[in-house]
Amino acid sequence: MKKLINCLMALLIVLMFACEKNGDNNPPPDPNDTTKIDTTDTTHVTVDTIKIDTTFVSNGMINIIIEGQSYYETVRIPRDEPTLLKFRNNLIVTTNEEGYLLQAGDESPGSENNMLDDEIVTGNKLVWLGTNSNSIITHGLFVGYNINSVVKYNYLQDVPYGIIFKSGTDDGHNMTFTSGGCSYNITKNGHFGGRVKGINGVKFTNNTFYNGDGSGWYLLLITANMDRVTPAGSKDIKVYNNIFYSSTQIPMIAIESGSLSGFESDYNIFWCEDGDPIFRIEDTNKTWAQWQALGYDQHSVVINPNFEDNYSFIPKERLDFGKDLGVGFDIGISVDNNWTPGVSTITTKQQGMWQVGAVIY
Repeated sequence: MKKLINCLMALLIVLMFACEKNGDNNPPPDPNDTTKIDTTDTTHVTVDTIKIDTTFVSNGMINIIIEGQSYYETVRIPRDEPTLLKFRNNLIVTTNEEGYLLQAGDESPGSENNMLDDEIVTGNKLVWLGTNSNSIITHGLFVGYNINSVVKYNYLQDVPYGIIFKSGTDDGHNMTFTSGGCSYNITKNGHFGGRVKGINGVKFTNNTFYNGDGSGWYLLLITANMDRVTPAGSKDIKVYNNIFYSSTQIPMIAIESGSLSGFESDYNIFWCEDGDPIFRIEDTNKTWAQWQALGYDQHSVVINPNFEDNYSFIPKERLDFGKDLGVGFDIGISVDNNWTPGVSTITTKQQGMWQVGAVIY
């Protein structure tokens, strides 16, 4: 019976590649509201019950490698002791209306914080097969209350809340990334692709953020952690070499004024099928001209990236509009890649003028 269920789920994934779901137009709920997240749920997979490819102790830390697995329920990583996690080349498929697909972090301050610092989450595919609406807040790839997470080469399909970085204390202090970040990922549909909530120094580089089913509120959302007594803005967020694409006129980037300190955004591509791209600061929308007048995205362009299709997100031609970000940011997803459990991402090195987006030639 379990094999039959898994086969049916796999068939649904294939069917999802060929069709789009429709969202509604009701006002979105507060994205800072996490009251619907059940952090005590026990209907999930942990590393106690899933296959671990490698476990060993090095420099006093547990090292765990989880690779090449397929899951059909939430995956939660225990965080009761310092662990160097490598979660790579896996498939997660769920239909849950709350909670997570992959929880590799915490929602609030506590003793489990920072137990997964420097975690590596790469080459995974996360697919949500539920029916989306504005009341759905399922979290996709969640790495809250850890620093220097490497989130790279992942594909999120129809996940309501995409890739989420979070921290913050009640006395107004945030954690700060000094390395790692979010690079060469693809998020398709959902309420937002990327989320920064009360954490500093996160870099978003060479991602493809796409929404084509009307479910989007924003493509990238940057705020303080309003769950805390004294929220502190997310400082020093960097946004370079990304593609932002929406079929409807939603904010490409939404940011509160308290998070503008050290914020940089440039060398990106923006495209909206329904008109000019818009942005938002606090509750005020900004036109492309107004956004640029504030000093942002001076070298960015508004052009259609001309994807071959809305699944692979391979541009028909090189998009040579990027900025050279140096070693560590120069290996992207190859046009020959496919997300297959157990198979490492096929990559390509940036050559010549840097290309924009997750998939490069």
